[in-house]
This record gives sequence, C-alpha cells and structure tokens, in this order.
Amino acid sequence: MTEKTAAIPDTSDQEEDAYDARIQKTGCQEENDTLLICYADKRDWRLCHAEMQAFRNCYQKNKQNAGSQDLEDLERAKKA
Repeated sequence: MTEKTAAIPDTSDQEEDAYDARIQKTGCQEENDTLLICYADKRDWRLCHAEMQAFRNCYQKNKQNAGSQDLEDLERAKKA
C-alpha cells in the first residue's frame, strides 16, 4: 500500500516572501510544511486538525522570533 503525498514545489529560485520569512524565523517551518502537505493531500482543513494544532503551538511559543521589523526591512530591500 502506497501513500500519496503532494510534492512541495521547489521555490529555491523564487524570491522569499514575507510569510515564508516569518515562518522560517519562528523555527516552525517543519510544522508549516507538514500542515500544507496535509491540506494538499486531503483538501479539507478540518482533516488536518492535529497538524494545525502542532503548527499553532510552535508558532505561539516562537512568534517573538518572527520580528515584524525584520520583515519590514526585507520588504524595503526588495523594493530598492
């Protein structure tokens, strides 16, 4: 029995957006990826409750690391 898993697209050649930057700074990238894969596989957020809770818990513990000021600097650098 094989399990289908949606592939996460390779975005290494694309510009980093503010959302991705914030998630990476919190240290919750793995939880976020797991949540996105769950949604891609099941197409229903209600079926991804455990993954959502794990991401929420991680983000709440680490959101001070996201740094709104850093994100504003990133956006300014993109425009320059």
